[in-house]
Amino acid sequence: MSDATDDADDVEDQDNETEDETSGVAMFAAGLMLGLVVGAGCALLMAPRAGDETRRFLRRRARRLGEHVSDRVEDLRDDIRRSARKGEKKLRQSLNLS
Repeated sequence: MSDATDDADDVEDQDNETEDETSGVAMFAAGLMLGLVVGAGCALLMAPRAGDETRRFLRRRARRLGEHVSDRVEDLRDDIRRSARKGEKKLRQSLNLS
């Protein structure tokens, strides 16, 4: 009977530790997000450019970033297609040799 009670206590302790870890991670993530928002707000308030200049700059940078990401995704897509063709070719060869 004592072993079953000890096992139940161990499981309960593990559950409590997991909840504490999860809570700690959630608190860290919330603090990180709050810090990012406050930092971004301060950066915009102290920016050396006027509002429209800053918005134009951000739009330009976002457009460039979007183009860069699009190019990288297209490259990745091509690499995946090439790898799939190679894999298919190897599979066909191994099936023909069997």
